[in-house]
Amino acid sequence: MRSLRIFRLWLTTSFRAAPLPMAISTVLVAARAVTAPTQTYGVSRLVDGLAADRPSTIGWGIGIIVAGLAVAFVADVVGFPLQTTAQERMAGRVHADLLDVTTGIPGLAHHERPDVSDRLEIVRERAWRMGAGSEVLLWLFGTVTNTVTVLSLLGSVHPLLLLLPLLGTARIWSAYLSSTRQQKAWEDSMPQERLVDRLIEVAKDPRTGLELRVFGLGQVLLDRIFSLQTERFRRRVDAARWGGKVDGAVRLVFGLAYAGAVVWVVARARAGEQTAGDVVLVLLLASQVDQMTGGIAQNVYWVGEVVRSFSRYDWLREYAKDNSWKAGTTPAPARLTSGIELRNVGFAYPGADSAVLSGIDLRLPAGSAIALVGENGAGKTTLVKLLARMYDPTTGQVLVDGTDLASIAPDSWRAQLSAGFQDFVKFELIVREVVGLGDVGRMSDEAAVGLAVSRGDAESVVAGLPRGLDTQLGKKFTDGVELSGGQWQRLALARAFMRERPLLLLLDEPTAALDPEAEHRLYEQYAAAAKIAAAETGGITVLVSHRFSTVRMADLIVVMHQGRIEEVGTHEALLAANTRYADLFNLQARAYR
Repeated sequence: MRSLRIFRLWLTTSFRAAPLPMAISTVLVAARAVTAPTQTYGVSRLVDGLAADRPSTIGWGIGIIVAGLAVAFVADVVGFPLQTTAQERMAGRVHADLLDVTTGIPGLAHHERPDVSDRLEIVRERAWRMGAGSEVLLWLFGTVTNTVTVLSLLGSVHPLLLLLPLLGTARIWSAYLSSTRQQKAWEDSMPQERLVDRLIEVAKDPRTGLELRVFGLGQVLLDRIFSLQTERFRRRVDAARWGGKVDGAVRLVFGLAYAGAVVWVVARARAGEQTAGDVVLVLLLASQVDQMTGGIAQNVYWVGEVVRSFSRYDWLREYAKDNSWKAGTTPAPARLTSGIELRNVGFAYPGADSAVLSGIDLRLPAGSAIALVGENGAGKTTLVKLLARMYDPTTGQVLVDGTDLASIAPDSWRAQLSAGFQDFVKFELIVREVVGLGDVGRMSDEAAVGLAVSRGDAESVVAGLPRGLDTQLGKKFTDGVELSGGQWQRLALARAFMRERPLLLLLDEPTAALDPEAEHRLYEQYAAAAKIAAAETGGITVLVSHRFSTVRMADLIVVMHQGRIEEVGTHEALLAANTRYADLFNLQARAYR
């Protein structure tokens, strides 16, 4: 059942990508596939006609040969550009589908699981083989057509000669064994390949250049890359050598058998049991039978590669379907009335042995500003990800105005969010696009982008650029400008301000690259924006920060420790309690003094 589904996916993807070029190419490939054996038959008729002095047979032979040349000419001239067009459209369709399927997975779990990451990497790396699927499909069709024609001609001489192609199919078996072993070697070396790619990125990334040179890590990286590459290539070369030996042995046996068949047909011709044309036909078909079986062997390899690639693609589609959160169909509310509540929430990352969060009971009132504090690893960022529904809790529920967040459509919920993160993305685009991405629907709104830049305290950054909002960022581009970490962060903050009235504003240490004074000024702007959002939509602001001078302005401070909530209260109440929050606050205050 799955095999049929994979073949149907291959077939439909090929013809959907380029319906007319594929239809015409199929006809031309079939015509081209029969020309060589048919012309060989024409030569045999010509020889028989000359030997028996039969003009009609000579005419038939010449006519078949000339017709074959004409068909081959048309098929080659017209077919090649059509097949190239079909292949290019197929490649574009496959890559677009892969991007659509991958980005359509609403959660982040597939990024956290090594087994899934390996399979995703294989899908990405071998996507070009799916792109060649249209060509392989046509090749396969042509090979089948050619095989039927060759078998018909051999059978017309003597049925026993049909054993030769059957013997030649041993090459198919050897090709299958070879491709299976090579595929196994390739998959086994996938972890090394991913690590090599990452190390190469580290070696050439300008951002890592300083530390590489200071600590003298260049040679260390090169040695590690060389060692991993050597191990990768050793596995693959061993598999290729084994396949070459098996294929060579099979071809030798087939060659000897065909030589014996030719001698047998010549002996029958001398005894008057076959014609001279039959001898010529068998002789000329020798190379075609070898090419036919070789073509089938190559097709077995490439068909296997394409089928495996589409099998992985089918797995990805099924994975995306199973993890699409289709149960979430309820639209997100337009405003919050009671707020967000977490009930006995626990969470463990995929494949992890222990939970990051456990027993979380917390209520975030509508219109409130909440600060999350605690040591590194306390679970603050994970809690933020659950609120954004990048993951579903392992246990418990997240309720939005009493409705389970798992039942709300992910896209609808995220359309009501805005966020600023410490690990923000450096989009190397035009500045207005870098900011406008925070609300794609208003990206072209000049006033909205300008207001977001002002609210994100990024006016000085834009003013210092050669073309203002129209400046291209990134040194990889002509006239591209590189920014400092703090400048990039201000643009990321401006991006978070593009949505003016979010139901949930998530700020996970978004000002880590800024000085305390700039951070305080920005948080005052966030607080002002939060009050407006609270009044109009009941919006909630969640702030994660290690600087206690900023979190004190929050309505409610949540102290986390080892994945649990230890304290909840206002700044004054928590100081008066004189427990963990007070200890952390006083420790930081003494450092500033």
